[in-house]
Amino acid sequence: MASNLRINRLPTLPKGVKNALGAIGMLPFIIAACFLFFGLWEPRFVSGENLFNVVRQSSYLIIVCMGQMIVLLTGGIDLSVGSGVALVSVVTAIVMTAVIGSDPTAIGLSIAAGIAAGIGAGAAVGIVNGIGVSILRVTPFVMTLGTFSMALGLALFITGGYGVYGMPTQFGNIFAYAALFGIPVPILYAALMYIALYVVLNWTRVGRYFYALGSNRQAARLSGINTGFHLIIAYIVAGLVVGVAGVLLTARVETGLATLGGADLVLKAIAACVIGGVSLAGGRGLLRNVVMGAFFITLLSNGMNLLRIDNYFQMFILGAVLVLAIAADQLRLRFIGQLKVD
Repeated sequence: MASNLRINRLPTLPKGVKNALGAIGMLPFIIAACFLFFGLWEPRFVSGENLFNVVRQSSYLIIVCMGQMIVLLTGGIDLSVGSGVALVSVVTAIVMTAVIGSDPTAIGLSIAAGIAAGIGAGAAVGIVNGIGVSILRVTPFVMTLGTFSMALGLALFITGGYGVYGMPTQFGNIFAYAALFGIPVPILYAALMYIALYVVLNWTRVGRYFYALGSNRQAARLSGINTGFHLIIAYIVAGLVVGVAGVLLTARVETGLATLGGADLVLKAIAACVIGGVSLAGGRGLLRNVVMGAFFITLLSNGMNLLRIDNYFQMFILGAVLVLAIAADQLRLRFIGQLKVD
């Protein structure tokens, strides 16, 4: 019988080390390892100019990841974020150019109308996802995969596959290239989104309901929570956040593009959330860790670009890092006693 016994006990760590692992997780150590590795191979990686550029570039992914986190907390997933960004970009550009074309002096009105239409398109994608998952009872994976195809197809149909040009230069200046006290505006917009979502998740009843939906939907329903309604709200909030990201990315390229989201945006968003400790089963995740996860993904991509690693192989590395990071986090949870061992 002794041969059938398995020893699953890990070495006992000091209480202070356990508290530290529980509080900060594995991600800071992974980021430090990334700095060490790329810094040794490419000195430009650790330059102030490059790191500042990484922070600015990560702002867009951070916003997308915060939207993805909202859905993951409820136990769902959103595969439509990439095509959602593309549709938002196209709608924003078309509305903006239409208004400015009818009245070249209405610059402010065209920018406001374009932004409102773009964010509205993002919200519309969220509404479709929410109704499909909550009312039609389609699984989140299948529903958002279908919405991914619908949004991308609609964006390509509207533009014919071509870019939409002619937006006011002030749009790009205000939402992409301006700076306040030396801080690029994309970083400031990401910070504002973080504050808004932090308040929603931590200081409002709706935010607590999102966590409850992912932890145990049946228990949430029995406690009086309208689970169907709040599930729709979660997807709408995610769509609004993706809409903001789409508008900012459109301002960055100053063109409406049906390919703006990119095929890898979904992978990066999910990877950043999971690496940041958001549970795919729902009910667990911290906004600050998602921000660090998005920063790490951007940092990793930047380092691979500096080393001139092939883009296709970068996808392989990103997937491998995702698996290793999850494994490391599982080991951390075992050490601090928050995960049972089979």
